[in-house]
Amino acid sequence: MKQANTTIQVKQVVITSSGACLFLGNSQKIFMIYVDIIMGEQIRFLFNKKTQSRPLTSDFIRYLFLSFDISIQTLVLYHADKGTFYAKAVCRQAGPVTRIVELDIRPSDAIMLSLSFNKPLTIDTQLFESLSDASELLENFSKTEQS
Repeated sequence: MKQANTTIQVKQVVITSSGACLFLGNSQKIFMIYVDIIMGEQIRFLFNKKTQSRPLTSDFIRYLFLSFDISIQTLVLYHADKGTFYAKAVCRQAGPVTRIVELDIRPSDAIMLSLSFNKPLTIDTQLFESLSDASELLENFSKTEQS
């Protein structure tokens, strides 16, 4: 039985001294994921569509995928346990024999790939519905940042 997925986007990336907080969601709800500071910086660059003088890890992965004719079919956050999220990517490699592979990846990598390849990021609908709404927190943070 196929699980239902909900499309989400990165709403804001907040870098702190101990890591990064990613606000993700859609018009229904926003939730947070915490990632390490290095990955948070890379996601922030992609989110803000800034270019770097040197390639980021996401650039390397994009070049590698293009070189081997690999496309991303699906990026999904499918599980959470005590604040730790789990994600997977379904990739397709074209050629004489088409290969489709489902890979377990970090949620931060799924987010990075979504932004880098301009592919939708989804979350299991039941998981999404179970998460606390952080919309007010993001709104308060945005007001503080503007001041």
